[in-house]
Amino acid sequence: MIKGTFVHRLLLLIGWCLLLQSSLYAQSNYWQQEVHYTIDVSLNDKEHTLDGMLKMQYINHSPDTLHFIWFHVWPNAYKNDRTAFSDQLLENGRTDFYFSDMEKRGYINRLDFRVNNARIRTEDHPQFIDVVKVWLPQPLAPGAQTLITTPFHVKLPGVFSRSGWKDHAYQIAQWYPKPAVYDKQGWHPMPYLDQGEFYSEFGSYDVRITVPEYYAVAATGNLVMGSYLPPAGSAPAPKKVEKKKHPFLMEKKPVKKPASSSFNKNKNKKAALTITNDPPPDLPAKANAPVPTRTLQFKQDRIHDFAWFANPDFVLDSDTIQLASGRMVTANVFRLPSKSELWKRGLPMLKEAVRWRSEVIGEYPYDVVSVAETPMGFSGGMEYPTITSISPVSTASDLEKLIGHEVGHNWFYGVIGTNERDNPWMDEGINTYYDIRFGELNNDSGGNWMTRRIPEDDPRLFVSVVTKDKLDQPITTKGADFTPLNYAVVAYMKTGLWMQELQKTLGTRLFDSCMQEYYKQWQFRHPSPEDFRKIMEETSGRNLDNFFNELDRKGDISPYSGRKKFKPTFMFNFKDNDKVNYINFFPALGYNSYDKFMAGLLIHNYNPPFQKFRYVFAPLYAFGSKQVNGVGRIGYTFLPDRKIRKIDIGVGAARFSTMEGVDSNNNKLFGGYYRFTPQLRITFGNKTARNPIEHWIEWKTFIIGERGFNYAMSSKDSLYHPYKAETKTSYINQLTWNVTNYRTLYPYDAQLQIQQGDGFYRASVTGNYFLNYSSGGGLQVRAFAAKFGYIGGHTLEKEFRTIRYQPKLTAVRGYEDYTYSNYFIGRNEQEGIGNQQIMIRDGGLKLRTDLFQDLQGRSDNWIASMNFNTTLPTKMFPIELPVRLFLDVGTYAEAWKKDAYTSRFLYVGGVQLVLYRELINIYIPVVYSKEFRDNLKTVPEENKFLKKISFSIDIHRLNLRRMTKNYYSF
Repeated sequence: MIKGTFVHRLLLLIGWCLLLQSSLYAQSNYWQQEVHYTIDVSLNDKEHTLDGMLKMQYINHSPDTLHFIWFHVWPNAYKNDRTAFSDQLLENGRTDFYFSDMEKRGYINRLDFRVNNARIRTEDHPQFIDVVKVWLPQPLAPGAQTLITTPFHVKLPGVFSRSGWKDHAYQIAQWYPKPAVYDKQGWHPMPYLDQGEFYSEFGSYDVRITVPEYYAVAATGNLVMGSYLPPAGSAPAPKKVEKKKHPFLMEKKPVKKPASSSFNKNKNKKAALTITNDPPPDLPAKANAPVPTRTLQFKQDRIHDFAWFANPDFVLDSDTIQLASGRMVTANVFRLPSKSELWKRGLPMLKEAVRWRSEVIGEYPYDVVSVAETPMGFSGGMEYPTITSISPVSTASDLEKLIGHEVGHNWFYGVIGTNERDNPWMDEGINTYYDIRFGELNNDSGGNWMTRRIPEDDPRLFVSVVTKDKLDQPITTKGADFTPLNYAVVAYMKTGLWMQELQKTLGTRLFDSCMQEYYKQWQFRHPSPEDFRKIMEETSGRNLDNFFNELDRKGDISPYSGRKKFKPTFMFNFKDNDKVNYINFFPALGYNSYDKFMAGLLIHNYNPPFQKFRYVFAPLYAFGSKQVNGVGRIGYTFLPDRKIRKIDIGVGAARFSTMEGVDSNNNKLFGGYYRFTPQLRITFGNKTARNPIEHWIEWKTFIIGERGFNYAMSSKDSLYHPYKAETKTSYINQLTWNVTNYRTLYPYDAQLQIQQGDGFYRASVTGNYFLNYSSGGGLQVRAFAAKFGYIGGHTLEKEFRTIRYQPKLTAVRGYEDYTYSNYFIGRNEQEGIGNQQIMIRDGGLKLRTDLFQDLQGRSDNWIASMNFNTTLPTKMFPIELPVRLFLDVGTYAEAWKKDAYTSRFLYVGGVQLVLYRELINIYIPVVYSKEFRDNLKTVPEENKFLKKISFSIDIHRLNLRRMTKNYYSF
């Protein structure tokens, strides 16, 4: 054992023996390994590196003879883009690490494992770059121990996941070589992951940390040498060096001398150690002078990890907590100056959380508990023994929730060290249960700044939304196998509700007795799910088969059921959703060039958790046409949850005006359409929940009634005036097969569609592929091909009647949207802004050629095209601009005939403005084929810059999965 004196070693060994003996009656066959660390480490804040020396005493309590030890060298997870960590980030929708530069990458090297100063052989893991096998020079027999040493050098990454640096703030976690757990199931070598936490051996830590003297340091355990804050008069932290901007954006300014970092000017008299918060003088640093350093020493027994945080701007609030036993615990909050008023509440929040959990679960066993405000790169917190890091927050409610949850991990993670990677529910879920209970307690007591749960925060709601749509996974799913959504909803919330139901069944007093016995028997050990169940059943005297079997099943724990009452409500309602069928009303507005402004109501039952029978209606009164228009849909969803994930059946309807005119009596006339659309969609399931691929097949029939105008000469003025024509009904049968891969890197989709109408058929295939750029953005590539044909032979009448259905290369206009699936301001406008709207379909060449029918690339045979769309290099501009460049190239059957009117290939290129999350796109053609250029010159009024601009409104392309980077899959 690596401790300072023989007496200290002896007392520590006796303590461990007594601890093991105290629970032998419940764990007669239980054993666990023991590890003791002595680490010396120094921080270089110019290179963002650590240099350290590790001495590790490993004691083999297992019944097996060990020939090697697996070590986690997790800084190597940041070494390149081929690690398990990098792969998982991509799967979860993040590309920031994959495309990061070498400055932001990290690694660990200069490892030289030795026993008795003799170098020992190492072997790389066959799969994971951040795991290494260390062969022992002699077999380690049961009960024997060995001392392993190694130096190490760590290049710290930027903050991507828990650990790293940002400016002068350092989060140092999972930073040293650490042995994998060896238990009754064998070795547990595992790569570092962002989603999926840890499993480590208990032992003791003696860590000496050397930093530039201007750093404040917060760390695991008791500070036994040095002070948390820098001494008065220490040199200021150097200012951040700004990166050079793009040459044409640079401004020449005089270089200013770095100013000193801000420090808290108030001395904290309650701190356990001497603390000086006076600001240091702003003295000029000597060129190339060595940076003065200072060393802090931290010690802690009975823990399984060690983390520390360094920041020149830390301000320390410190006090003591007196537990029920009378024991005193030092409480520290390391906060940053930016949110000082909010974070001043952190200390009482911390003290209350420790007191309450100590009373309900069991007493906090350590002498210190700390919270550090750190820029972690994500919203939330991360727990380590005796200390937790929390990202900056904006509200007291968020701060209280995070402190309560992360500090609560000292019980379920710190003291009870379960295998979080395999059983996240035993850590996150049980801890969430106590969050729920603490929040309800404070709601009932009317606490001032404590959590006040609004209905949207009710975990039952989130769990029911996911389980009703059969998107959930069993609670016992391994951490890395959860979808990101289920990791939050199932591992945390659903487990919390499961625990709550167990509390209701046993009664609070008996339940608390069971949990206290679990805490007492398994503290500083590694219980399995079976161990937890055994304690709960033995202590309660109950058979809990039904409860624990629920852990392996999908579905709700306390489902929302009933819903017998119908009740109107405004927009949405989350209250009593398990009892009431809400009919939601919300104001609805609309506009087009003929109906003008429309106002009405949006009526729906889309209340979470969503029902299988759903409806939405939007009746709208049109102030222009003086008629009632609108859209609506009713549908039902079946959820087989097998090879077929879901089956949707429904029918949609719509009615709007599409033209207007004035008859011979000066009365306004309106033409328009109605549409009914019965449909059936089958969405197929995936073998694994994390699979980003979605594929479905859909049948739709469009039954469309269209009423236009006939024209007749009036005897009054000898002019032709419109009069109402008869409504003509047509149909389109449409079969679509679609596959989409929502992966973050190089996503794609492909769609095959076959349509059949009166006398014709049309088949098309569309593919989209996105090529990510390392600097952000990317190149979107679209490929399209279509085949058109006549049913029953070709006639001139059929050719004329089916023109609008024939595919073409140039922009599709409103009257060519023959299924009325897109929103148009003015479908038949000849002037104004409505005349410039297009839809992206068919060839997609973004140029309107209304006056030149022969230039449209229309074919009653086939067409093919490629569309390219690229974002601009992000380094060209100081901010990201909503500007892209596009190029469209296409050909069609008639262009390959001997006397073709156009070249075989037509093209259009230009600038695209992207607005409102790609819902509105504006296209400015700049270059185009000679045929387009020559013909536009013949009509000067159409050849003007503004006249050539077009735009699309792509509401029909809204996709929740794509907008949320595949986080929500329903």
